[in-house]
Amino acid sequence: MTRRGSNKGLSLLEVLITLMLLSTTLIAFAAVYPAAFKLNRKTHRSVQAAELAGAVAEELRTLPFNRPAALEPGGLYLEDFVRPGWTGNDNRFRNFPRTEIPEPYSLILKTEDGEQRGIRVIGDSPFTYADILVTVFWTEPVNHQMVQRSVTIHTSRTGNR
Repeated sequence: MTRRGSNKGLSLLEVLITLMLLSTTLIAFAAVYPAAFKLNRKTHRSVQAAELAGAVAEELRTLPFNRPAALEPGGLYLEDFVRPGWTGNDNRFRNFPRTEIPEPYSLILKTEDGEQRGIRVIGDSPFTYADILVTVFWTEPVNHQMVQRSVTIHTSRTGNR
């Protein structure tokens, strides 16, 4: 006896094996996806904080080193950030930074023993060299607890001789 056609369909066993492989792959992907999503969100926040810190550091780098004694006060100088230093409340710094710092980011970290400022300028007066450090702080949930995170950008500026 000869058969008239070929069997072009799938057997029940082939279908079951395919469904088992597909479901195993989907379960493995579903287990990894939440961890990858959390890592992506954390990385995005860190990158955004670094961009904000870099923008503020660049604003500081464009400021003149110091105010010559013959000139009247006005404008900001790097010298203003050394002593007594930058505070968010001081009227001299009301227009600083020009870069908008959106929530949840901040240049000031409130701690139990005061506050930690995210802008530090270290240099001699008159400046020939200044170290500029800008730290952006934020809080994010980690294992059902809020954890403080920060990113610091360190740059420098030299005077022309």
